[in-house]
Amino acid sequence: MRGNIKWQVNEILKEIKAIGKSKHEAKNQAREGGARGSNEIAKKTELYGITTIDSYREICINFGNYVKENGINDMTNITAEIAQSYLQSRIDENSGHKTFQLEKSALNKFETALNRYSESHNLNKIYDFKLNETFNRQVQKDMRHTDVRAYNQKNIDKILNIKDKAVNLACRIALNAGLRKSEILNLGLKPQSLKDNNAINVIGGKGGKDRIVSAIVNKSLIKEVKTFLAENNLRKFGDAISGGKINREIKKVTGDSGSIHRLRHNYAINTVKYFEGQGYSNIEAVHLTSLEMGHNRNEIIEGVYSK
Repeated sequence: MRGNIKWQVNEILKEIKAIGKSKHEAKNQAREGGARGSNEIAKKTELYGITTIDSYREICINFGNYVKENGINDMTNITAEIAQSYLQSRIDENSGHKTFQLEKSALNKFETALNRYSESHNLNKIYDFKLNETFNRQVQKDMRHTDVRAYNQKNIDKILNIKDKAVNLACRIALNAGLRKSEILNLGLKPQSLKDNNAINVIGGKGGKDRIVSAIVNKSLIKEVKTFLAENNLRKFGDAISGGKINREIKKVTGDSGSIHRLRHNYAINTVKYFEGQGYSNIEAVHLTSLEMGHNRNEIIEGVYSK
């Protein structure tokens, strides 16, 4: 099959596009034809919604690019091994459980489309990726319980390269100081929340609590924020940017839900390691991190933010 990856994916997915047809009726026909269980029914049905088709197409194009990087230029030459390898790479990259489920569903549908394409073009090939057997319920159950909420380094690098100055600073504050979005937007010169001793005085944090954040590895960050506020004559950081704008810019570069709050998870992980490096025990490090982040319970850091 010739053509670029995007074209090949579109051509193959045409085999299972059924916009305007009844999904409910198609499922009933599949059951009448002997299909049992959601996996068998999925193999005998098509794609009925524009949103689903667009979502699956994007995933299949990403998969196709991975396939090409691994030396396969013709999508009809895809093997079960390369499909399984792609999904395993997504686990290794800390893909969220829901994202993984969506990607597995998309590749299962792509397998169906490939079999239809093989039949209509007389390729005499049968495709069976064995994704449901390889990534079974136990694998996905384990993913649910270890769902990583922090950004991986690849996405951190993308976020730190965001060009918008205000968004970039906001993200670095969350990453390096662990502030919540609302706390970042309330940062200002008056009252003075940015200290000269490389600390941040969080005024009226969650629950109306004030706290001092001193575990800030980036020594130049506070000076940068103070300069930004002064040069732009801003009373507080939120006068320059909205929380929605920050999350939209993150979404543009990461492709996920776009959440600055996830950077607090990175801060928690890094700060526990920082305190341990200072000679504190793990329990002490978790407790100190909890205080820096505005919590008084270690289990919040251990059960939520250390993921």
